[in-house]
Amino acid sequence: MRRISIFAFITAIFAIAFLAAGTAFYFYSINDKYRHSQMIVQRNVLFAQNILLRLEQNNAAEQIEETAKKYGMRWIRDEKKGVALLKEAKLLGRQPTPFGFIDLLEKRGHIYLLINTFGRLILFEDLRYHPYNPWIVWIYFALTSLVIGLIYWAIWFKLRPLKSLQRCIRKFGEGELGIHCRIEGSDEIAQVSQAIDEAIGRIRMLINSRNLFIRNIMHELKTPLTKGLLTVQMLDESRQKERLERIFMRLDGTISEFGTIEQLSSGKFPLDVRPVTMEDLVDQAIDLAMIDRSKGTYNISPVRIEADFKLLSIALKNLIDNALKYASDRSFHIEADAKRIVVESKGGALKHPLAYYLQPYTQGSDAISGLGLGLYIVDMIAKAHGFGFKYEHSEGLNRFVIVF
Repeated sequence: MRRISIFAFITAIFAIAFLAAGTAFYFYSINDKYRHSQMIVQRNVLFAQNILLRLEQNNAAEQIEETAKKYGMRWIRDEKKGVALLKEAKLLGRQPTPFGFIDLLEKRGHIYLLINTFGRLILFEDLRYHPYNPWIVWIYFALTSLVIGLIYWAIWFKLRPLKSLQRCIRKFGEGELGIHCRIEGSDEIAQVSQAIDEAIGRIRMLINSRNLFIRNIMHELKTPLTKGLLTVQMLDESRQKERLERIFMRLDGTISEFGTIEQLSSGKFPLDVRPVTMEDLVDQAIDLAMIDRSKGTYNISPVRIEADFKLLSIALKNLIDNALKYASDRSFHIEADAKRIVVESKGGALKHPLAYYLQPYTQGSDAISGLGLGLYIVDMIAKAHGFGFKYEHSEGLNRFVIVF
């Protein structure tokens, strides 16, 4: 299910509420207009029945006039004026009675009542009539919309600190360790931000302590290694001297490699991406591994890829080390083209899925390197480039593949 922002969700809820209120007021206005017209009809019919009763009782004109005034009606007694008013009048309804019929007419916004009884026509104008005005309904709708808008604004204003808290956490995740996420206040969001800010402070302290520890360790290791290498170079030329030099150089390279990986894992190592030839990449990896090139076979296309030469050569070196260490014939094969680079060696399939070996410091007989970091480093470098890393086994061959 696609994740929806809480602000988008709240906006959608209030939009639905606004539409529901508008729909409700619309149908209410229709019903209110119908009720208004029915009240007019009922009042006029009741008045007409009252007049018919007085006519039956032969009441005088004064009594009819008095009844008309009571109902807010005006008796139009001028025959010519009445005929002129009835021309082009719209018939709204007709009510039959035992004494005749009653017509309700409308002309130019005025309502007229025509009573026909035994051939006698009596015309009245409804003075109390006023056309239906929907504005009162829509004024209430506007007030309701204003209340909905104010509630929405209040909720949005209350939740707005979440956006700044989100940006703060994202920046911290991107490596800005000096950032602060504290939001002043006493509500739940402020309390959460204060807790996160305290957690960031503790993490910052741990990271700084770790970095200081690693730098000290590397410094302490570099000093005896440098002295040892100088001492070895003072020895007479011999096979043992050459072997000791290679050992010290390998240790020195390993320490430098760990420093690079530490910076990469902490997000402080900017990738130096540039065009890299496959031949140069394989040559550098073999030099870093300090092995004889004849231990491998190669099928390398003369192509270039965009990558960090130093980091990718370290990843390839780890795969070569792994292949030599666990191959049944102590040899390896490399295939490389514009799409991928493959390090292949003979041996049994891994006992666990690749994800198991991508954890740092994998222990036991299945460990891929002496420190349990070999494939973890390869995977980290591949991810830093946006490359893929996968494992295949077929026909007795282990194949570790970096997909560009």
